[in-house]
Amino acid sequence: MRVQRTALVVAGAAALAACGAATPSPTGSPISPTTGSPASTASPTQAEASFEPLLVAFSAGSSGPGMLMLASGQTTAPMPSGPIIGGYGTLTISGTLGARLIGTDGREGSSSGPLSMVAVSSDGTITTLEQNVAGSPSVVGRDDGQAWAWAVQTNSPACGTSTRAAFDIFTDDGDGARKIGSASFGAGVTHVSLVAWTAAGIVASGDNSCGGPADPSTLVISPAIIIDPATGAATGLAPRIGTNCDFEAIVDDGTIACALHGSVPAIRVIASDGKQTDHSIPGLTSPQCINGGVQLSPDASFAAVSLLCHTGGPRLVLLDIASGHVVTVIGASNLAPTVWTQDDILIATEFGVDKTYAVATSGTATLINATYAAQTSVG
Repeated sequence: MRVQRTALVVAGAAALAACGAATPSPTGSPISPTTGSPASTASPTQAEASFEPLLVAFSAGSSGPGMLMLASGQTTAPMPSGPIIGGYGTLTISGTLGARLIGTDGREGSSSGPLSMVAVSSDGTITTLEQNVAGSPSVVGRDDGQAWAWAVQTNSPACGTSTRAAFDIFTDDGDGARKIGSASFGAGVTHVSLVAWTAAGIVASGDNSCGGPADPSTLVISPAIIIDPATGAATGLAPRIGTNCDFEAIVDDGTIACALHGSVPAIRVIASDGKQTDHSIPGLTSPQCINGGVQLSPDASFAAVSLLCHTGGPRLVLLDIASGHVVTVIGASNLAPTVWTQDDILIATEFGVDKTYAVATSGTATLINATYAAQTSVG
């Protein structure tokens, strides 16, 4: 099964205050750190000091396990567990952990039971980070590769109910896992997942797995909560982004991007000081036109947006956040943003033909792999 998911590139460590002085939401309930799952069996020093995103790559129609690809476009080794396209591989990749990938392993298909959290190196080596993790954890890695976090949902509301979706959150920096806190979302959220570990905090997003416009629990927007990794204090982001804006991305300094609903859809950018700026994007007639999410560059200078509803056909655009100027990416069509590098180079994938491109902030796309399409998650 192939999954193209939004990736957030984050780095370093800073205070939660980078997100502003918001009052903690009642949805968060910090607790004293306690022992979580068994201590890590891996040393975080195995990660490289420098960060180059490692990606998962597939060729068109492949039924094999896929390849590992560097952001340069170089493939390094086959995926170590598979097949994972059209099969039941046990390895699921959720994102990056410094120069490695992070995910879970040990559970096939829809089976239940404990699993392991693992890191995958560019040569295909699998390192166990946590053993015997119960539930269905969502996991994220810190960009320096020295720590990771995961959330386990403790309450999954039924469709149409008003109960809260609650979750526990754990972290590990190689010295053993600890539970740092618990939090919950408001009515309408049925599924919780971690989306990033930024210097501003660990971010969880909520969505609704129910269907149909008649379902009263269906969410209008996707909300998000940020958790202080030191204290476990949880703060809802709705007061910062607005109640009519889908959370899309956050970077280290606390800058947030969301997709604004309403009569004039736009990309709203919320700076670290809380200032909101709505950017009009030609062809963005509805948030549903966005394909693959909004990707913020690590320094929050640019946002990449893939649009499906444009009259000229699907296109990828780059927004210069400071000026509001929008450029359409040239050199390839049908591109979806995959991940930004620390040098403000966007890695993008071409739909249908499975090719990978490097996109400069000028909007020029350069082919870096003509055989494989890169993505940041699979499973």
